[in-house]
Amino acid sequence: MPKSKNADVRIKVIDRCLSDKNRKYSTAEMMDLCNKELEKMDFPLISAPNSIRNDIEQIERIYKPYAYVKSYREGRNIYYHYEDPNFSIFSPALSSEEVAQLTQMLGVLKRFKGMPQFDWLADVTERLGASLKIDVASADDIVGFDENLDLKGIEHFTPLFNAIIDKRPLQLTYKSFKQEEKSKIIVHPYYLKQYNKRWFLIAWNAELNFLANFALDRILAIKEAKVPFLPTNIDFFEYFDDMIGVSKDSRTELQKVKLWVSAAQWPYVKTKPLHGTQRVVKHVEDGTVITIEVYLNYELEQLLLSFAEKVRVLAPQELKDRLKQRLTEAANNYLEQVQYE
Repeated sequence: MPKSKNADVRIKVIDRCLSDKNRKYSTAEMMDLCNKELEKMDFPLISAPNSIRNDIEQIERIYKPYAYVKSYREGRNIYYHYEDPNFSIFSPALSSEEVAQLTQMLGVLKRFKGMPQFDWLADVTERLGASLKIDVASADDIVGFDENLDLKGIEHFTPLFNAIIDKRPLQLTYKSFKQEEKSKIIVHPYYLKQYNKRWFLIAWNAELNFLANFALDRILAIKEAKVPFLPTNIDFFEYFDDMIGVSKDSRTELQKVKLWVSAAQWPYVKTKPLHGTQRVVKHVEDGTVITIEVYLNYELEQLLLSFAEKVRVLAPQELKDRLKQRLTEAANNYLEQVQYE
């Protein structure tokens, strides 16, 4: 089919005529309707009915076998109509498999409901579902996503998203959990990352000269900074490949972490690896020894602690010592007889 806006307008008008259940149109009538639409849009008009016939042939060839056009002679005129009165090229017939796939796709799109930048998706999915005769609501009944729609700071998502797209430096008013006072920081925003139901901005901290992450729920205010934007060539898909979570100390190196996993826990860790680099070293009588290659960070510690006695760090020593200290302090919380009122 011709790849032009003029042709798009003609095809939409002709399709509307061919699928009209109340009447049939001649080539002259379709040409007249096409020219009315083309004139509204300041496009060149068509002057010969053959243009309409050629467009009809294109529709039949491209949308075969659904788009079969029948002609009817009444007196001196020939009228045209789709053989299937329910057919339209903008609402094509779909197989049951295609309907299932589109239903899944719409379900994934609806995952973004509640995100400020994607409010328009709710309307789009509803209209798309209606035009394709797909029950969009059914996706909610069979698929559940682990989302936190009430997350504090989500109102910052849209301005941060737009600043990344537009390459605009920002001044954040920020207060981390470790700070008693809020601070103002000039940042160059690069990436938005979700982890553990929270959103983080990955940006260059212009004052301390390093790449940092800022939790959206700790941002108090945002305004544009009047400084030149510092671009980056970091591939953030690769950047986050080597870690668990969002924290990465540029002064540290990638490390091989060796772990013992209990026999009871191994079936779960086998089917849901701790990291993409997970490899089996050996199977032992009471479990399995594995390795992962990651940067050591707080999120890794939290993940390992969540397994309690079912996972033990064998190396490196610094991670082993760190978890031992935290577990000892945790155990002391239950050994000390402290009364709280």
